[in-house]
Amino acid sequence: MGLVDMLLKSGGGDLLGQIAKQSGTNKGGAEDLLRNLGSAMFGQVKGRVESNSINSSGLEDLISNSKYADMLDKPSNHYNDNKMQERGNDLLGYITGSREGSREIASQVSKNTGISSSIIKSLLPMIAPMIIGSLGKGMFGGGGSSSFNNTSSRGGRSSGGGLMSILDFDNDGSVIDDVAGLAMKFLR
Repeated sequence: MGLVDMLLKSGGGDLLGQIAKQSGTNKGGAEDLLRNLGSAMFGQVKGRVESNSINSSGLEDLISNSKYADMLDKPSNHYNDNKMQERGNDLLGYITGSREGSREIASQVSKNTGISSSIIKSLLPMIAPMIIGSLGKGMFGGGGSSSFNNTSSRGGRSSGGGLMSILDFDNDGSVIDDVAGLAMKFLR
C-alpha cells in the first residue's frame, strides 16, 4: 500500500471524515485535498532526506517513533488533543523546514483544490503526525523501531535501505526523480 493510501485509509476512513468536516467539503473533496497534501508533504520529506545540506537524523528519529505510526489506526483519539496540535506544528518544521514552507504547501494545495489556504493551514498540524506515522508504518509495518535498518544519516543524506527505500517509489536507487514526479503531480 502506498503512503498516500495509508493516509486515506487511516482509521477506516475516519481521517477523511474529519478533513471533510473541518474543510466544509464532502468526502470526495476531502480525498482530493488529502491526496494533494500527502503528495506535497511526502515530497518535502523526500527533498529534506535527499539533501546534502540538511541533517535529517531528527526526522528519521521521529519516523521511528511508534506513537505516530499507531495514530493511523485511531486518528480520532488525537484530533482534539491540544498537545498533539502543538506537536503537529513542531512536526511541520521537520517536514517543511519552515513556516514559509508550510505556507507554500497550503497555497499550492489551495490552487489545486479550490479550498481556502487558511483552511488548509489549519489542517496541517493534524496531518503532519499522520505523514510521519505513515512513513513509520511504511518502514516498519506496524509500529516504529529504534533502528533504521542500514540507514545512516551523513550530513542529511541517508544511504542504504530504511527511509530512503520507501521514499524511492520506483526502486532505482535515487529519490530525486521521485521528488520531481511528486512535484509535477502536485503542481498540476
